[in-house]
Amino acid sequence: MKRVCVIDVAGLSLRSLSASGDGWLSSLTFGPKPLRTVFPSVPPTVQASMTTGVGPGVHGIIGGGLFRRQSRRLGLDDRSNTLLNKKRFWHSRHLPARPTVAMLFCYHPLAGGADVVVGVSSYGASCGHVVSQPVSVGRSLSEKLGRAEARGIRGPAADWRAGEWIASAACELLRDRKPDLMWVHLPGAQFEMIRHGPDSSRAAEAVAGVLGLSGRIAECVGELGGETVVVGGGGYLAVSNVGRPNERLRRAGLLEFVDTPDGLVPDLDRSRAIAMVDHQVAHLFCEDESVAADAAEAVAEDPAVESVRPRDELFEPGLGHDRAGERIAVARPDAWLAYPWWDAEDRPPREAARPDFAGRCGYDPCELFPGRSPGDIDPDPSRVRACRGRDDIEAADDCVIAATGDVPLRGERPGVTEVAAALKRVMFE
Repeated sequence: MKRVCVIDVAGLSLRSLSASGDGWLSSLTFGPKPLRTVFPSVPPTVQASMTTGVGPGVHGIIGGGLFRRQSRRLGLDDRSNTLLNKKRFWHSRHLPARPTVAMLFCYHPLAGGADVVVGVSSYGASCGHVVSQPVSVGRSLSEKLGRAEARGIRGPAADWRAGEWIASAACELLRDRKPDLMWVHLPGAQFEMIRHGPDSSRAAEAVAGVLGLSGRIAECVGELGGETVVVGGGGYLAVSNVGRPNERLRRAGLLEFVDTPDGLVPDLDRSRAIAMVDHQVAHLFCEDESVAADAAEAVAEDPAVESVRPRDELFEPGLGHDRAGERIAVARPDAWLAYPWWDAEDRPPREAARPDFAGRCGYDPCELFPGRSPGDIDPDPSRVRACRGRDDIEAADDCVIAATGDVPLRGERPGVTEVAAALKRVMFE
């Protein structure tokens, strides 16, 4: 069995590589070459597709959040591997041997994702704290490297330099545990893209910095005689407009509210429709088909929304299909979809500046902007400069792959779902 380390660089694409310089990737045997993404093209969905070899309609990760219809609750911080309805390729019973696997700062790693897991305890803006399975691994890493600061991964203090600890931890685990397969997620470049735009000097600096960290990991892999595969979840697109599907649902009388200690928040028990936003996509969860038609009509009136389509047109039947909203709203290429139900004329709830505001209905890139008070965020969606989510994008902005050795992926633009089978062949053939 050949040892393989996959370094998953957030925000990486051929275009971001061109702007920052390919660095050490330019000397690799394979790539960099584009990979055709899935819908929606958001980080948790893409990573699940790469590791399972199937699309979101089958593996069930239809975005960064989950709406539980039975309890009518939004889950935005779920981290469990058990949410995947398809095993990751390294759990297949048909492999010649069972590899030992480590996952660092990946999506959905807990509860059996790998033999060793290191990451944050929450997807939320406050980000929780760094956790590990087994617990002894985290303790050992903290003793050797110092304590990891989870706030560097999410929230106003998020910075690509937080990846320095992740890279060091990856090298320590490679030397100590020597896993057959390691999957390392390196966040950071997307922070500056969202704050300053994908073509900004700050974004290029962040991409170059994260690539430098990936090179350090690759050196450790090479010392052990292994191969390194670098994948990128795709670039972020410049946006200048924002849509508010929940505001449209409020105006249509489909979204209800309740007054809580956190201020006015959506009342999911009484609401007939709600939009769970995720970058350029929003899942509209509706009481029935009649409500779904009304919700689609209301949301389609938003100038930032390009289309509102039935889930049957976007998700193949399966767990992912059942988890998706009855309707899916897709933003225009230059726009993204924000959770607020208030418009520009309204005053935001006073608690909206808190990172743990209970009224959020999906991913909120505004968490990256510091607010007026320490620890607060700026909930103004007009500050967001880049986003992603659509799958009809140019090859230069799509996902990407490169490797120190050959990877059996053929064609000009293979799909991200082909990565799992290719990695199996690299490891076992």
